[in-house]
Amino acid sequence: MTKETADVRYREAGSTSAPVDERTDIITGEGVGLVLPTVALGTRIMSALVDYTVYLVIGGIVWYVAQRVWEPENVAQALTWITTILMVWAVGLPFLAQWLTHGSSLGRLLTSTRTVRYDGGTITMRHALTRAVAGLFDIYLTLGALGSFAIASTARSQRTGDLLAGTIVVTWPRRYRGPQPLRVHPDLDRWARVAIVSPLPGQLSIAARDYLRNAKAMTPERRQERGRDLAAALEPFTAPAPPIGTDPNAFITTTLALREAADFQAAAETMRRQMRTEERLTVLPFSVGQQRQVTDQRGMEQG
Repeated sequence: MTKETADVRYREAGSTSAPVDERTDIITGEGVGLVLPTVALGTRIMSALVDYTVYLVIGGIVWYVAQRVWEPENVAQALTWITTILMVWAVGLPFLAQWLTHGSSLGRLLTSTRTVRYDGGTITMRHALTRAVAGLFDIYLTLGALGSFAIASTARSQRTGDLLAGTIVVTWPRRYRGPQPLRVHPDLDRWARVAIVSPLPGQLSIAARDYLRNAKAMTPERRQERGRDLAAALEPFTAPAPPIGTDPNAFITTTLALREAADFQAAAETMRRQMRTEERLTVLPFSVGQQRQVTDQRGMEQG
């Protein structure tokens, strides 16, 4: 499709010469791209303030109870007790909170963020312990200066503990409702009745779905430009071409909906064929079944 054709095919569009952006923030072990934006410094500071306020309250309660039930006999015991309490408060509580909640905490929940591995997976005990121990230098000994500098200077907003543990803090939705079903746009209902959508490349399909999911968060200019680029990339896989003046968002949604319906029908037909084949394989031919029945009756008579 030429640039002149694209200019009149889709309204309110940007440049068609820009290639489809296939970059993703996280690549899982199965090779699936995830778009999970990293968290800025301000959000992480808010989350840390909430968490360490909770840790401070818990530590104060433990200290009060400990003084009520046990009193050190000398200075050595007092120093040992103070050191133990401080280590449990500074390392133990953050470690348990991160490990037991799989990368979450009260501050993380309130700011809709979560700590994950580089591949987007759930952190383990090793990751949580490494981050907690590194927090002694990131947060306590440097009063947060080292951690803030690392977050501000790294590409993925990682503090030293994240770099050592191989983790990142990403934006995480509070409630995941699963993928929403795609529907044919009303403006393209007549075109959808006769349109045929060929199988789409994996990266293009992911890019189109990511666009529909994140379109509301884009600026109007970026949304228009990105929508026309994706619509131009999807058009070679459709026949016939959409009407002139088609809205890019409507075309992307309808194309994905038609392809999804075609894939579902193909999978359902394959399953029906497999079930019919299994039924034929489990049923014996009539002659074999009749011969077995006669043999069983003779055996019973002889018995």
